[in-house]
Amino acid sequence: MTDAAAALRPLVDVLGLASAYLDSRGSSSPRLDAELLLGRVLGLSRLELYLHHDRPLEPVELDRFRELIRRRGTGEPVAYLLGERGFRRLVLRTDRRALVPRPETEALVEVALAALPVGGSLLDVGTGSGNVALAVADERPDADVVAVDVDRDALALATANVEALAPGRVRLLRSDLYEALDGARFDVIAANLPYVAEGDPGLAPDVAAHEPPVALYGGGDGLDLLRRAIAGAPAHLRPGGLLALEIGAGQAPAVRELLAAAGFGSLTTERDLAGIERIVAGRLPEAA
Repeated sequence: MTDAAAALRPLVDVLGLASAYLDSRGSSSPRLDAELLLGRVLGLSRLELYLHHDRPLEPVELDRFRELIRRRGTGEPVAYLLGERGFRRLVLRTDRRALVPRPETEALVEVALAALPVGGSLLDVGTGSGNVALAVADERPDADVVAVDVDRDALALATANVEALAPGRVRLLRSDLYEALDGARFDVIAANLPYVAEGDPGLAPDVAAHEPPVALYGGGDGLDLLRRAIAGAPAHLRPGGLLALEIGAGQAPAVRELLAAAGFGSLTTERDLAGIERIVAGRLPEAA
């Protein structure tokens, strides 16, 4: 199909062609991907795309759309192509500096919010784009929220999100887990750390190809950073404080054992929408 012919096609036909291409490239949501990308090019919502279904594309619009579809066809996440991703009540800036915020991580926020006392404090370990810390700050204005990450690039992205969405509400620190915290203690620690095992064949190829390895891989069994986070948490939690961890499929039994060995009790596990044990949490004993 020539550019001239394509440019004369109505919007709905171009969407159909793009959806078919993305389907052939293995996208799990080809129509949605095409709609979101075309909406970005044209400045239209998904509803407006259908209200203007017979609108022809200008050549410059078609070129921009084709480039986005080409990149999506290589597996590049839609969130990176759009430069943003919705997470709970927020829309966060997203790019290759941090993982794309995922729906299953909203369960980590739920667990943290439920455990956070009025006026309490939360530490977000491995903040990435800042999504967990910002969601808590947004929904609990009374809370004191601190977020840390060891990666400078991720921390720069989190800083941009904090400045855009909640200036002054989240304190950000560059830290290898708890290293920079100077003995500070919190009511809740929430951690979404790298938990993919090196060489895991179950990792989606597009994730492996496009998202930052430093935010994905957690050693031979995926638990290297989780072990360190669990071992160091008691020194940074108040008595009765909660540690909540996002984990990978099949890791829950090992993580529960690690928590119990570190002195945590009242262990709980939350499943994601796919039924995978995704969040494991434990509490320190109350003060004697």
